[in-house]
Amino acid sequence: MNKLFEPVYFDHSTMFWDHRIRIEKHFKGYYHWHQCCECMLVHQGKGTVVLNRQTYRLQKGMLFFFQPYQLHQVYVEVSPEEPYERSIFYVDPLAAEELLRAFPVRRARFEALCRDSSGNPHAYDLKQDAQRMEWVFDSYEQAHSGGKGEDPEELTLFFLQFLEHLPGAAFAGSGPTGQPKPLRGARYSERVMSWIEAHYHEKISMDQLAAALHLSNNYISRIFREETGSSISDYLIARRIKQACRLLDTTDLPVSLIADTIGYDNPSYFIHLFKKVMGVTPLKYRSAHSRTRS
Repeated sequence: MNKLFEPVYFDHSTMFWDHRIRIEKHFKGYYHWHQCCECMLVHQGKGTVVLNRQTYRLQKGMLFFFQPYQLHQVYVEVSPEEPYERSIFYVDPLAAEELLRAFPVRRARFEALCRDSSGNPHAYDLKQDAQRMEWVFDSYEQAHSGGKGEDPEELTLFFLQFLEHLPGAAFAGSGPTGQPKPLRGARYSERVMSWIEAHYHEKISMDQLAAALHLSNNYISRIFREETGSSISDYLIARRIKQACRLLDTTDLPVSLIADTIGYDNPSYFIHLFKKVMGVTPLKYRSAHSRTRS
């Protein structure tokens, strides 16, 4: 399993920028999160995005905004005939909000994107506005490739134009009416993720999950992989390790108790698994994040 937490290193830059990345070989997504905001605009490709226990179709004109530490996964099947092309930017919310200080309405919109705790995923089908958003990204790319990407004026202009072309209802506080509905055929995988959300801290088995959903083990495993591109066990591990990180970051609970709290009765196994997917032991992770907080 790949490393779940992916720190983005800005190297004294305000924004990390990748424009029109094209992939023609195999692309296997995995569950992960970042310490900053991530935005992805899809130019072409077909696949799925898992976000907040919902599954969305990945296709041209889709835009996804991932909040800091928000668990997500992108899965795409690619080939030279059907490549995957997207643009991505990562930004520290505080840095972007500082650039927007003179624009209180737009700044509030960006704060809503980064800190909204309603549980509504920020996934948008831009439809007829997709070309306009591509123009916004292409325009900033011209400044970036010309060595002016870190110019505060260029960055501010980019964020103002970016916010202007997002569906306005996303900031109205009455629900994301501009957002697409989850895939109709994804109801089984979403039921699995919802059940895991309620039980991940327990000692659970596939038999329990299958029985709760009134499906066979083989069927539920197969349909979950078809709908998300990954296994149920990968999702369960990702959800448990994410909770472990939160507890390591915000409490002084001993590692053995954290292991038990997230459903592992063997602390040694938990430590081994944590190091495998996070790259460090739980104690080293806690030490590094305690230094960051201080």
